Amino acid sequence: MALWRGAVEDMAVKGRRFWKGRNVLVSGGAGFIGYALATQLAKLGAKVVVLDIKPSLPDFTLGKFDGRTVRGKASNGAGKKIKFVRGSVTSKQTVEAVLRKHKIKTVFHLAAEAIVARANRDPARALYNNAQGTWTLLEAIRQYGNVSETVVASSDKAYGSHEHLPYTEKAALRGLNPYDCSKSCTDLIAQMYAHAFALPIAILRCGNVYGPGDTNWSRLIPDAFRCVAKGNILDIRSDGTFKRDYVYIDDIVDAYLLIAEKVISKKLRGEAFNIGNNRPLRVVDVLKEMSRVVPALQYKILNTAKNEIKHQYLDSSKARRKLLWRARTSFREGLQNTSAWYAAYLARRRRV
Repeated sequence: MALWRGAVEDMAVKGRRFWKGRNVLVSGGAGFIGYALATQLAKLGAKVVVLDIKPSLPDFTLGKFDGRTVRGKASNGAGKKIKFVRGSVTSKQTVEAVLRKHKIKTVFHLAAEAIVARANRDPARALYNNAQGTWTLLEAIRQYGNVSETVVASSDKAYGSHEHLPYTEKAALRGLNPYDCSKSCTDLIAQMYAHAFALPIAILRCGNVYGPGDTNWSRLIPDAFRCVAKGNILDIRSDGTFKRDYVYIDDIVDAYLLIAEKVISKKLRGEAFNIGNNRPLRVVDVLKEMSRVVPALQYKILNTAKNEIKHQYLDSSKARRKLLWRARTSFREGLQNTSAWYAAYLARRRRV
């Protein structure tokens, strides 16, 4: 089985002429999802600019693992084709300068506080980054006037807690915890700019994303692989029964590309799309599947989770209907790809 195979890698690049030569901004493009998206755009021939507060783009080009070449998102030199600007979307001056200097036509807004625990510790910072960052960017886009389509990253967390599951796009946005609230705000701000100013903005509400390139160790799957590599026992904060969507990174990138390509042609202005796999898993189910891939995995249930919704998963039928999108990578295949990547990545870190 190919280590780096999925919906994105299998796409016929020649069929994506929309992106060839297109000036694209990816805010938060040095993060897990943002960098995967930016490198795929570069492979498709787009002129990609990344705006991020991180000091640089990640370097995920790896060496040999188990006799096979294992590469991350910087494979085939795509990362070298990306222009990197260090700065924050909360800075009006920075955002305006990037839009004008690089003649941006398409914007993907992914810059945000992405870690729930950090948002709980510092809710004001999360709201500042996620809400103010969104309105600063969208206001700059409105005044610039030359952006043809914008896709804003929301989250399943924007819905907050509802009794009826799975969530459809008609469910109210009522995030009551710090991170959830910040994503509700992001989502509503994007909808407001789309409707009040007729801006071609669409919104993606994704489930839990996993795959090669995720080095946020507070998340379940990266932490599990790191614990295996170090010989540690994985701590599970919940009681193990919390249920979520788990969607492979290639499928998420495919959704971002599809929605951007269709904002105008399919008249998607102001619309939101759930991106999940319609097969929610409990934490213990995830661990069971991971144990097939890495039998050395050991864990203990702490049941200490606070400010977390127990069950949260999505109905993605709208994306299937309007975007012709569906998750193509099975969880087992995704874990196998991810396991090989972490094994090589963590081995290299030990050697450095």
